[in-house]
Amino acid sequence: MPRRKKRATEMTTDELMKDLFPKKVRDKAKEVAEKSRKTEKKSPHK
Repeated sequence: MPRRKKRATEMTTDELMKDLFPKKVRDKAKEVAEKSRKTEKKSPHK
């Protein structure tokens, strides 16, 4: 008997992205997310 497909509420973020979007879109989203984390400003706490 084949495994049943996971529901969206049971999936991790990565599993859900893989299930919903094609690879090109996932790669672009990952690139944009990483780019937004990098800031040009220096930390004021140093």
